[in-house]
Amino acid sequence: MKKRVVIIGGGAGGAIAANRLPLEEFDVTVIDSQPYHYYWPWLLYIAFKGSRRPMKAEIRSLLRPGVNFIQARAEAVDLANRRVQLEGGKAVEYDYLIAATGSGPNYSVIGGLDKAVEKYGDYHSTEANAWRVWDTINKLKGGTFAVIVGGDPYRCPPSPLEGVFLAEEFFRSRGLRDRVRVLFASPYPRPYPAEPMNEVVEPLLKERGIEYVTFFTLDHIDDEKKVAVSMEGEELKYDALVVIPPHAGADIKYSPPDVLTQDRFVQADKYTNNIKGFDDAFVIGDASAVPVAKTGVTAHLQATVVVKRILGEDARNTGRTNCPFDLGYGLGTFVISDFENPVVKLPPSRFSHLAKMAFAAAYWDMIKYPELWDPIIDAYFEATRPAKLRRFYG
Repeated sequence: MKKRVVIIGGGAGGAIAANRLPLEEFDVTVIDSQPYHYYWPWLLYIAFKGSRRPMKAEIRSLLRPGVNFIQARAEAVDLANRRVQLEGGKAVEYDYLIAATGSGPNYSVIGGLDKAVEKYGDYHSTEANAWRVWDTINKLKGGTFAVIVGGDPYRCPPSPLEGVFLAEEFFRSRGLRDRVRVLFASPYPRPYPAEPMNEVVEPLLKERGIEYVTFFTLDHIDDEKKVAVSMEGEELKYDALVVIPPHAGADIKYSPPDVLTQDRFVQADKYTNNIKGFDDAFVIGDASAVPVAKTGVTAHLQATVVVKRILGEDARNTGRTNCPFDLGYGLGTFVISDFENPVVKLPPSRFSHLAKMAFAAAYWDMIKYPELWDPIIDAYFEATRPAKLRRFYG
């Protein structure tokens, strides 16, 4: 009899896991509250480039034939009884569970943030909000444009500074750079939290005349006065701003409740992705409380490990990160590290930017046909192992 695998979430990790499991051995069901899978990194290019490239696809179209799809909201997970409760009273039972429920902005923790997003937009939530950012920067003809990190965690570690670099490029391209002050504020002790990558980033900020403020822990926004106020009492004046909102896990109840953190992330073993105390349930990607980057690449790698473990292999995560980082002006780098090696100081290059664009172009195929892309991806990760790169870049 086939084992039942239930996957909550049809994003990168969930879809890849579903498409990797052999259907002759498993009855695979994907549950998602919405019909679409979004390529979230493209919100950046809507916000600062006005890109109209499609960034969503129907989940059903990405799942191979034979994988079941239920469009419904998962309300609760009973880990002891192996049951997922759906809206409307229906329950789905499983032999193995993969929670790939992602994360989303938590606007409530910062006073005035919801109104600021409604007015200026952001590029960590919806297409509509990303278009608001595009509208904001197009209307701004002078004054201060601020990008502020609202708190931790958030999706895609390089994304705050990517927005800063692309905003600066935008205003310069429009001949407004001498009239628009670009300001970045962060609660961390340096512009990029990891020091090796900061050694790449900080000189670029200075070279392009981008001002930055560190140790700024955003408390609230007073848009009438056009002031962002930190918990320490420091005030930053702005004419337009974009805040990187802190994220929280999906609003799903778990039993036992102690598997969840205060911010609703699911606690798990960082090597196996097993949910705390359960060998038949896993969590991957942004939904996990494991302290690794919340990115699609992380979800992809964790999905691969989980599928192998369900198949009986002793696969383990290495903690590998591989975050593409757009530095503006056609330049890029990658944030590469693992559990054993700190972030590599990879210098800016045109190649890294093109690699990011190539990945975006191939994304839907990678989701739908992981078995075809595995040899290429495995070769890439082997060639760019952090220990290997550090011999050249430190």
